Amino acid sequence: MNGAVVVYIVYVVLAVALISWLGVVLQRDGRVFLDDVFAQQPNLADAVSKMLVTGFLVFTLGYALLLLRIDATATALEALRSSVQQFGLLLLSLGAMHSLNMLILLQVRRRVTAARAEAQSRTVRRKALER
Repeated sequence: MNGAVVVYIVYVVLAVALISWLGVVLQRDGRVFLDDVFAQQPNLADAVSKMLVTGFLVFTLGYALLLLRIDATATALEALRSSVQQFGLLLLSLGAMHSLNMLILLQVRRRVTAARAEAQSRTVRRKALER
């Protein structure tokens, strides 16, 4: 078997394993965050969690496969070097996407928290006026 084919297989197996593991971790740990953001709507938190993980898996698996480009005439060492660089780019991209997602979710959480605080403040003012 050509060295490039072996590297392709190893890359795909590692990418699928890493992305699958990250999807599980993000869904498990992100669930607490989404439960807080959507405290009044637990079904919505569950749906958003599933949609985020599905989008993450589809996007990152597609991106990982698009990154994989190895010259068929490359030696095993050249193919491995290229694969490691592409895997590194994949990891950097995943980190950047995760950071962007966290920033977006933090903005959503701030808005929800502000809306809750405002609603609570209105309730307190209303009760004070009723006295």
